[in-house]
Amino acid sequence: MTSTGRYLYGLIRAGEDLDLGCIGLEHAGKPARVYTLRVESLAAVVSEYATGQRVLPLRKNLDPHNKVIREVMRIATIVPMTFGHVARSEGEIARTLRRNRDEIQAQLDRVDGKVEMGLEVRWDVDNIFEYFVGIDPRLAAMRDQLFGRSGAPSRAEKIDLGSLFEERLRRERAEQTDRVLETLRSCASDVKVNPPKGEKVVMELAFLVDRGGLGPFDERVHEVAGTFPAHYTFDYRGPWAPFDFVELDLRSAAA
Repeated sequence: MTSTGRYLYGLIRAGEDLDLGCIGLEHAGKPARVYTLRVESLAAVVSEYATGQRVLPLRKNLDPHNKVIREVMRIATIVPMTFGHVARSEGEIARTLRRNRDEIQAQLDRVDGKVEMGLEVRWDVDNIFEYFVGIDPRLAAMRDQLFGRSGAPSRAEKIDLGSLFEERLRRERAEQTDRVLETLRSCASDVKVNPPKGEKVVMELAFLVDRGGLGPFDERVHEVAGTFPAHYTFDYRGPWAPFDFVELDLRSAAA
């Protein structure tokens, strides 16, 4: 039997109950009302959701999840929850807030008045391997040696060539990431280096930045981007809720 639980968007400080209207994930065939469940000065931003229904990462669910977090960001600092978190009841959430009060307060203190900014840098080249062959004499020499002779290279030789390419790729990523961080780190409260998603990605960075410091940070991003050759592209996005800077595990308190 399906019961009605509560979908959890995030945690905030609140001195009074808030009602954000019917902007949440769909429940009973329509967007659910989003409101706060408050325990003293802490509150969970929630809406009704069926507990027996898996929250699929579809656009119809992702869009309202993100919209609610953006709306909350207009009025409060939010510790965002990962997509798909459904509690069995309001009582479960209230117990979680009480049991984790100190940890939640510490997380809110850490991100108070701050937002997350994302920066992805890519190599804008047709073939990443050929690009590195063109800038690395050692890699070029091995490629020419293996493919410039009459016989085809062995599997072991191809593996060696691939390993040399991967090592060169890792080294270049590290060097260029350090170069960017040297310029931007002083403008941010914290930074997280995420694994690159794709072979042509140089770096995936997340910065925790004071709202009041977004102007200077933006200027630094454009400044460092201008020092790179044209085949490097900078994709700068935000502001977002600080997903990459939340270190809070509430599962142990859900019983």
